[in-house]
Amino acid sequence: MESKITYKYSNFSLLVIAVLAVVISCIFKWSYAENPINFMGGDAEDYYSSLISTFINGDVAHQSREVWFLIKTNTGTINQHPVGVAVLLLPFFLLAYAYASLFHFPVDGLSFPFQIAVGLAAFVYAMIGLIFIKKLFQLRGISDKVTALILPLLFFGTNLMHYTLSEAGMSHIYSFSMISVFLYQSAKFVQQRENKNLLAAFAIVGLIILLRPNNVFIVLGIFFWFSSLQEFKDFFRSLFKNKIFYFSFLLTASIVFLQSLLWYFQSKQFFHQTYKADGFYWLNPQVLKMLLGFDGGFFIYTPLCLLFLLGLIVVYRENKFAFVAFSSLFVLVFYLFGSYCSYTFFDGLGIRVLVDYYAVFALLGAKLFMQAQHTKWVIATVLLFAVLFSFLSLIYTYQANRSIMLRAGMTFTKWKYIFLKTGKDYQNCLGGSHELKPYAAKQPLVSLSAEMPANTSFDYTGKDFGLNMHFDSLGFNSNRIHVKVDCKRREKTMNAAKDAFICMSLEDKATHKNKYYVQFKLNEVPSTTCCDESDYHYSMNASADFKRDDLLSVYVWNINKEAFLINKFSVQIYNYNYHIN
Repeated sequence: MESKITYKYSNFSLLVIAVLAVVISCIFKWSYAENPINFMGGDAEDYYSSLISTFINGDVAHQSREVWFLIKTNTGTINQHPVGVAVLLLPFFLLAYAYASLFHFPVDGLSFPFQIAVGLAAFVYAMIGLIFIKKLFQLRGISDKVTALILPLLFFGTNLMHYTLSEAGMSHIYSFSMISVFLYQSAKFVQQRENKNLLAAFAIVGLIILLRPNNVFIVLGIFFWFSSLQEFKDFFRSLFKNKIFYFSFLLTASIVFLQSLLWYFQSKQFFHQTYKADGFYWLNPQVLKMLLGFDGGFFIYTPLCLLFLLGLIVVYRENKFAFVAFSSLFVLVFYLFGSYCSYTFFDGLGIRVLVDYYAVFALLGAKLFMQAQHTKWVIATVLLFAVLFSFLSLIYTYQANRSIMLRAGMTFTKWKYIFLKTGKDYQNCLGGSHELKPYAAKQPLVSLSAEMPANTSFDYTGKDFGLNMHFDSLGFNSNRIHVKVDCKRREKTMNAAKDAFICMSLEDKATHKNKYYVQFKLNEVPSTTCCDESDYHYSMNASADFKRDDLLSVYVWNINKEAFLINKFSVQIYNYNYHIN
């Protein structure tokens, strides 16, 4: 039964988290001139766009085709991402709308009041998540002191803070919040059998699906609260006799139907497969790389969660049925996300989709600390690692927000070079590109290729441009290509190529308008010796409205005209063609 004792240490802990979060956000986010506030970039723009379409443009069915995440169907243009974030943002958006109207800010959904609204929304939902974790711990008999310790560890010692303060428009903090609420409501219903908790749990499941459909697997969390299979069977026999149970299903379906309703307004169809371009390799999951790889690896960039996972040992000793439930959920989630074609989830700090499940990790961490506190040297050791891992995570967060760490394409070499480095000299020091291939049931062959003549070299000394693999026409229509670049370079003086870039440009042949441009540093890390030859193998993806007559160029740009040689330069283009415009 939920303890009636006031968790005063936990409440104080929540207050400290809230105050520190505001201070950190003001100092390191809102006052950082080099990175203007924009919570609606990338995927977040699509999550948010339904609000702009509905309340500003006055036409929810109208979606612009200027961005890659909008999908054109035969009957209309739809959003790739679900509408759940927009639903949870709605009250904050309306407040921003009213404020912008009253105080003469641009009422465009993107001006300062709207940025404040999205940042505030993420903060509020993060705090809701933490509050319900506290309530869950109280319900499950976790002590006040352990709860007061776990909460700040979870917020500051993982990338939860990053996705609250820096990427507030992404879906993960909202999913984290709703999953935390679901775990509490489901645990309380199992424990006390009150219908209000049953209704709340099912309503929250609807929101979880509306936010990210693959998080529906959190419903397996209901198994956590039983001590035996027989207890589980008895519970469900009773549940199936409860009329409110069936009404709750309708409640969930009604909430999820909001997505179909939006699709119908946009395309006159109730169902779409919006992720057909991003599939799964079910027979070739990359679980180890997802967990331990340096390109976003979960336990590399969020090591505290690895420590928390040791709580499974405690659960096994206490309740083998619950151990199977926890283990099954982790196996399923790790397998699902590891099978995804981009198991790094493109960019971000760590494996961002696992932020959604941090309430589960927190519960295991609490179990670990509850057990460890009985032995002084054990609790001292656990605390030491928790503090060290949290410190490391804070460094990662700082590096990611100061352009010291790359958001995608990290390697062991890059990780080692910037490890624990926070100085300005390390900002934007990393280069290269290591993007995973897009999804394809059958990988395409090379569509275009070019390379410099064998046994030749190009001397960039005093030159800004030179090598250019130029294609007069693509020869195909597409909206996604994958590019491989192989390059050998030798510097004449140490780190001469530090400001040299590999660039790719797409140009409309008729209008000469630039349709796509990307660049990255030639050197993966700054050189520390001279003057050995370095061999680079890079890859990048490009999403744009590619037409068969477009001009494509891949070239090296030596901005400062420094002295280095290119001894090999080759380009291969692969066509990954999805939902042609």
